[in-house]
Amino acid sequence: MSDVVKAVKEKTAAYESTEPKELYDIRTGTFAVGTNNQYFTNLDFVNGMLRDQSMYTWYPLLLTFQDMRFTLEQACALVHRFDYAYSNYLRYSGLQEMGAFAEAITKFLPTASSREEAVEAVKAFLGYLNRLAAWSFHYFPWSIGKHLTYETPEGSIAALADPSRRVKIADGQKVRLTWEPLDISVIAYLASKENPELCDDVIAALPFTVVQDHAVVSGESMYAWAPVVSTAKVNVKERQCDAPVGRIRYSQGTGNKIIVQYGEVTEDIATPVLGEILPEYADDIYKVGRAVLESNFGDKTPIMLKVELA
Repeated sequence: MSDVVKAVKEKTAAYESTEPKELYDIRTGTFAVGTNNQYFTNLDFVNGMLRDQSMYTWYPLLLTFQDMRFTLEQACALVHRFDYAYSNYLRYSGLQEMGAFAEAITKFLPTASSREEAVEAVKAFLGYLNRLAAWSFHYFPWSIGKHLTYETPEGSIAALADPSRRVKIADGQKVRLTWEPLDISVIAYLASKENPELCDDVIAALPFTVVQDHAVVSGESMYAWAPVVSTAKVNVKERQCDAPVGRIRYSQGTGNKIIVQYGEVTEDIATPVLGEILPEYADDIYKVGRAVLESNFGDKTPIMLKVELA
């Protein structure tokens, strides 16, 4: 199994800043699958199924392998039961490398010499899936949404917010976020005292550079899939609609994403607090947010986010 895990990690690292060729072939129609000589339906299925496979299948599976209430035999049985429909169909849809990795991981997991070895293998494959999901999301043609617009009821966004519920962050580890080619850098403090275990996981992966994307449902926030697979304990969460401009969140269960809020957000789901960008950078992150919005819904030119200690 160690050879499989090594190969998975090597591909994951390669895809941190480069789109996988199989995803490129799917989104350009080079991989020709789709009824009526069109490939949009295949592209749509791949994007949606990758999202669910990574976020809502393999992340819960990772938690299951870490949970001592489940034997390794039980956890391994769940892998085949819950993953096969995803990995096999996505293999047919053009992600043959992923399909081969999934088959190998599923085959070798029952031979793991320890729970730790099995957890490491599941973490590696989940990190790989997260990278695929990130690039699939970035290049998906979200501009289709411009043809399906609605009138926003006046005041509907502001009515959701309750600033009194905002989390107060004590000064923590300082980090720098830089967006290229925009040449914009900001300074933020991590919630080192509020969510120390989560912050430690992120700090251990620094520095890293990944593609920056924009929320497509919740409003004025942007996120990036971090090269981290964290199941760390979370002490402090905050409803997204209550958060201030500059809030940095971290979503372990939806791809291990670093999320930056630069304006109003409608979502009322509570998310782990990772940090906060200093208020003096509000105009800068607004510029970044609008540029990333145009990237996601427009020309797709990647904007890269670098996170490092400051």
